[in-house]
Amino acid sequence: MRGFLRLALTTGVLTLATAVPASAVPPTFQELTFSGAVTDQGQACGDPLSWEFTGEARITRFFDQDGALTRIQVQVRESGTVTNLTTGEVVDLPRTAFIERVLFVEDGSIIIEDNGLSVRVTGPEDFLLDVGRFVVRLNPNELLQSSGQHPIREINPFSVSDPALLAGFCDLFD
Repeated sequence: MRGFLRLALTTGVLTLATAVPASAVPPTFQELTFSGAVTDQGQACGDPLSWEFTGEARITRFFDQDGALTRIQVQVRESGTVTNLTTGEVVDLPRTAFIERVLFVEDGSIIIEDNGLSVRVTGPEDFLLDVGRFVVRLNPNELLQSSGQHPIREINPFSVSDPALLAGFCDLFD
């Protein structure tokens, strides 16, 4: 569910972004699939949890007239599950979608702006949404804006692998 893959995906995208064309080119496109998991030993909710996610991403890279990478846009679709490893209870995380823009600022920092729905649980007994606009700056790390509901992202906006993120799912297992 990366609903939280965002920063991990961005790290991979930034690694791929180092191959800048020698001359101005139109945007480039790349399709990829991803998967991941975040687990703990019970620190977040008392029982150990495992959050597993899979998805697809369409990455578009934009260049200036000199061929320098100026912006990356990622369209992400993902789904997953959260499992209570003690009881075996599984909560489905249905397919979500969001757009991530990565902007390279002249001062050397990077701004990551996510818009959309990254986590969704809307069953008759459980409800959890992580949705809206979320903007962070890297180098230095700074939360610039959080509009909407972000019970997971706001736990640690700079990590997709921090087990503390699992605390956002605790109410689903009460």
